[in-house]
Amino acid sequence: MFDVRDVANGDFHSQAWWGSVCSVFVTAQTEEIEELLDEVADALGAVGVDAAVHEGSLRVDGVPVSLDVATAAHPTPVDLAELAQRTGAQGRRRPVVVVADRISEPGREVLRRAGWGWFDRRGHVRVWAPGVRIEAPLPAPDGPDRSRVTNPWTQVGLEVALAALLHPDDPVTARRVAPVIGRSVGAVHELVRRFAEVGLIGRTTHQPLLPELFWETAAQWPDDGWLALPVGLDEIAEKLGGETLVRVDERAATLGGARIAAAGDLPARAYLPSPAALRRVRSLVQREAPTRSWVRTAPVAWLPENTEHPPSVDHPWRVAHPIVCALRLAADPARGREVVESWGIVPGAAR
Repeated sequence: MFDVRDVANGDFHSQAWWGSVCSVFVTAQTEEIEELLDEVADALGAVGVDAAVHEGSLRVDGVPVSLDVATAAHPTPVDLAELAQRTGAQGRRRPVVVVADRISEPGREVLRRAGWGWFDRRGHVRVWAPGVRIEAPLPAPDGPDRSRVTNPWTQVGLEVALAALLHPDDPVTARRVAPVIGRSVGAVHELVRRFAEVGLIGRTTHQPLLPELFWETAAQWPDDGWLALPVGLDEIAEKLGGETLVRVDERAATLGGARIAAAGDLPARAYLPSPAALRRVRSLVQREAPTRSWVRTAPVAWLPENTEHPPSVDHPWRVAHPIVCALRLAADPARGREVVESWGIVPGAAR
């Protein structure tokens, strides 16, 4: 349930909201709001801002800041977008800070577009209100209790996340994942630990947190460095060999079940296995010619395929697994996020 409380006016009503997400919206001087605002004030203090809670309101440099506060454990981007929409429909106009155990980067982008802030308990704060514009990571703690967390989004980390998304019901363990992606058990164990530290894989259950893992992976999925070519995939395949190309474009997504209008009319996109392969096709570049294909080096060494559409004489290239296509589309929120959400391919997403 999503509970909306306006204690100042003595009103209380509740609405069904997202089923699995437990969230509270507080708009008055209650003990709960003071606890949440204390967390926000402590976070601001950690980044060098003079902040405190006095008589139920947040004060920054001694000046009261009018805020509403929402709290949820692991809100998804869809959750946050719906919260912003419902809040606007209720006529609430004050800035909002969402306090949560974790907020993904796509979720943060939803809050930025709404003009809202957040306190992600993993170590990031944003307060966006008239006269206050703060967005910053919290400094890492010092001393022996300092977290060992390091960046999980290496190439191996992307492969671990990809394997977890392909098998969302399986535990993510080094011994299970390592032989699948062709990495050492030790390397995979370290990445699983990092994902557990940031809350994307359960410490004891070893289950992936879904759909958050998908959206976090999409936010980290490399999608720059594309090379525009004036030739089709058939000519690239003739130069490099069809087995070197893995198609990841809108047409490949439709082969996996996505609905994209006129997908076949868009320039093809394909991953290449190495920078050397990319260098070999640079000779095909003609800057004034229209683009027929885009190519770039694959962001991961382990690249699962859509086995229902193997290479053929007419189409010698391979087709990426639908999850890979979805990650590439979702990496560009303006172009692909809506397609991915309507596709129904995101593991763990509400249908």
